[in-house]
Amino acid sequence: MQTFRTEINFIIDQHGESIDSDFHLDIDAESDAVIDLSIERHGDELIVCQYYLQRGDLMRDPEVTFRIEADGSWTPVSYRLDPLNTYEYSTEGLPIDDMLDMWAENLRAQGFLDE
Repeated sequence: MQTFRTEINFIIDQHGESIDSDFHLDIDAESDAVIDLSIERHGDELIVCQYYLQRGDLMRDPEVTFRIEADGSWTPVSYRLDPLNTYEYSTEGLPIDDMLDMWAENLRAQGFLDE
């Protein structure tokens, strides 16, 4: 998950926001083949989501909500993937590190990180 956290922090920084305060970013993809990215922080929650519209409905593909701990670490507490009708939630944290690492690679390949 460290790779994902590094990539998200980089995206937040390049858009002039700080992970240490509340914000909302909607980042349009540069290509129609890539879905948009949303990153927002509210209190101790950080929500990262890629989404698209399907017949007027917002489809999260995926969305992960993290609890930001007192030490600054992130704990994934919910995961949603609308195309597969999947939703998981756990206050203890979800074991999705491999998925997050793959998502980090995809965000880089999709052009969300300025090199």
